[in-house]
Amino acid sequence: MTVEMHVPAASERVADEREAVAAKLTAYDSFVERLRDVSTDGVGGDAPGPVGTTLATTQQGGGCAAVREAFAATVRSAESVDDDESVFEILASELGEEVAVALAPTTGSAFTPQFREQVIEAATERRWQLRTMATALEREAAALDTASDVFASIRRWLERADETPLTDLDFDGLRSRHARLDDHLDRCAERARERQSFLDGSTSEHAHVGLGHRCLVSYLYEDLPVEYPVLDGVATLVATCERCQRNVRAHLTRCA
Repeated sequence: MTVEMHVPAASERVADEREAVAAKLTAYDSFVERLRDVSTDGVGGDAPGPVGTTLATTQQGGGCAAVREAFAATVRSAESVDDDESVFEILASELGEEVAVALAPTTGSAFTPQFREQVIEAATERRWQLRTMATALEREAAALDTASDVFASIRRWLERADETPLTDLDFDGLRSRHARLDDHLDRCAERARERQSFLDGSTSEHAHVGLGHRCLVSYLYEDLPVEYPVLDGVATLVATCERCQRNVRAHLTRCA
């Protein structure tokens, strides 16, 4: 008896995403560290930043160039992006269009201490979002592992039971098999309730950052044949167990 499941593919997808998020968090840590070493431009009375670092500069607009270089060497390098996608496009998607425009070479903005703090604040907010994502992915991975264990247990029982034809069972054997199928249906119902509760929830790592699980699942599994692999697995097993029960009841009727 073969029961198709999409949970293993979902687990692989979550593992890949967790790896990507971890790499991006590391990249942001490096980016923020390098940001603090970038000298501010000596414009409008602002005191220039410390000198002597590889990123330090005193030319107007030079600080913005250093920030772009730091971003390209850290965050952009951790992204799985098309080579044609510009640093500006990724800056806008990661830190917001306002920051990206201000850092653009055509804008000619001075890298003031205030602007540096604005960029650091945007990067810090993005790190909180990524940490929230990492925690939500950890919870999703645990939920998939639990579902996988339950599904595997039921599947193994169905495969073993399928080795013994119903015609080889007496009345008590048929009744026992029907009762076991009831137990498995109850386990499926419990798994469906827990999954729906999880999907209706969210993960929050910071007062300003929250991630709804249903949105996360839609994003993660958009390329899978099913959008909700756990609920699809539940539905598949329920249909299989109910079909088995109908066959058992037909034999019970003949034995009565």
